[in-house]
Amino acid sequence: LPRVKSELMDSKSSLACECGAGIGRVTKGLLLEFADRCDLIESSSRLLSAAPDHIGDYQSNKCRYFCSELQTWRPGVNKYSIIWIQWALCYLTDYDIVQFLSRCSESLVDGGWIVMKENVCSEEAFIVDVDDASITRSLAYWLDLIAKSGLQVKHLSWQDGFPDDIYPVPMLAIQP
Repeated sequence: LPRVKSELMDSKSSLACECGAGIGRVTKGLLLEFADRCDLIESSSRLLSAAPDHIGDYQSNKCRYFCSELQTWRPGVNKYSIIWIQWALCYLTDYDIVQFLSRCSESLVDGGWIVMKENVCSEEAFIVDVDDASITRSLAYWLDLIAKSGLQVKHLSWQDGFPDDIYPVPMLAIQP
């Protein structure tokens, strides 16, 4: 995803968003490099309340914190230069994913990006984990959901350095 990084650094976007933010690791370690401000969307109030301490005093005042489930979140139109979604969509239904990604698409400014990281399976179309109520989808399955959202994958690379016994993780850079 070097081209996406380069484009974002050149534009110094004003507003980023981390969906499924947890304590804001991606916001702290990456998004505030590209953006003046960042919105964190997280369904766990416990994790979200820990985010300002994790991000730090100076950077946390550049952030807004929203406790919301992704399937009900309404981001607005033409707001974000980058929306980062990492290991959060595996808990949504196909329908909710398509609707969510469509809303994200509408919330991008011209030239904005959605970056998505989710585990993928390779042997089956999808695998349901009843213990944590998640679904691991194949890359082909994800590409179909992304297309149904009216979006296109512009860049795809694979997360490296992970143990061999876990699912592979594609990093998808998506635009309308």
